[in-house]
Amino acid sequence: MSKTIVLTSYYRPKPGGYCKRYFRAINALLNQGVEVHYLAVVEFPIEHPRCFYHKFPWMKNYTDNLIFWVCFHILSPFILLYLGLRYRVTHAFVFGPTYSFVLQPLRILARIPLTLFLRADAILNHRIAGRANWITKLDQLFEGAAIQGVRLYGVSDALTKAVLNRHRIFKPKKYSTLRNNIESLEIVSHSEYNNPLVLGCVGVLEKRKNQQLLLYALSKIPIGSAKLNIYGEGPDEEFLLDLTKALSITEQIEFRGWVDSNLIWPEIDVLVIPSLHEGAPNAVLEALSHRIPVLASDIAEHAEILPAESLIPVSSVEDWSKKIMEICNSKSLLSEIKCKQRYCSEKLLFDWEKQITDLILGG
Repeated sequence: MSKTIVLTSYYRPKPGGYCKRYFRAINALLNQGVEVHYLAVVEFPIEHPRCFYHKFPWMKNYTDNLIFWVCFHILSPFILLYLGLRYRVTHAFVFGPTYSFVLQPLRILARIPLTLFLRADAILNHRIAGRANWITKLDQLFEGAAIQGVRLYGVSDALTKAVLNRHRIFKPKKYSTLRNNIESLEIVSHSEYNNPLVLGCVGVLEKRKNQQLLLYALSKIPIGSAKLNIYGEGPDEEFLLDLTKALSITEQIEFRGWVDSNLIWPEIDVLVIPSLHEGAPNAVLEALSHRIPVLASDIAEHAEILPAESLIPVSSVEDWSKKIMEICNSKSLLSEIKCKQRYCSEKLLFDWEKQITDLILGG
């Protein structure tokens, strides 16, 4: 029986759900007896005798610039082709179009299956961030080349459909959806809900996550009724701090930085996620797992995994502040939301590790 050897690539470990799931996928393969090779600037936090790190020749502290990405797109296809042939790779998988694009020469020349897991809509993210049109157009071209001939799995039906609809010429070999799962339904013990109601927002501080909407909503709520803990860091941190001061709500807002997720759930009464776009809302899934009520923006990705009672219009400050005040005045609403969420949560209880390894190693 031939040995199964998998090749993958991601430029460097980062905090957040993206890498958490990516490393889970690698560990799932290792647990199946597979040999895994990966190309990266920085070594992954995975120690295993069958997991092999191959360094991309670049300085680890200089990866967040255009020069790095130009060089990565030019050099990594050759490096990955060499690694694939050198180690007789039998399968390849990636999280994201960039890494699928640079593995296409290996897929074509070695005729090995390449599986691409889409975690977010990169083109929509460019538009939300207001990036130059030429960057969006170029990345869309790379995305098309990345999906050609691969086995494509989006993390939501909406994401899979959006990517497929953008491309008339480039087509995957097959496509479907692999959602993120929840491991179990745990009960987080904390005291009965009291004033102030403690809201928690978890994620990178950036325009796409839309945290500023929550600040405007809190400014319309009486002091003492609710407070907001913001967990995460990112490029919008200074902007959000300044906005908090400008709205005179510093007493109601606490910026907590990155915190281990297991420490978050006992501290909050409600998770609030007002994102303009999500790929895989891991914070929502973890809240569901811990039976924490969720209020989220009414976008397709949230609507696929949450009940209607949890959804609020994405850009309406008034609707968000009204919903929060309704909960402050009647805590029984939280129990109602939790009951509705329970049904949605049960559909997300499945063995994600088995499913992703089956998809990567399938024919």
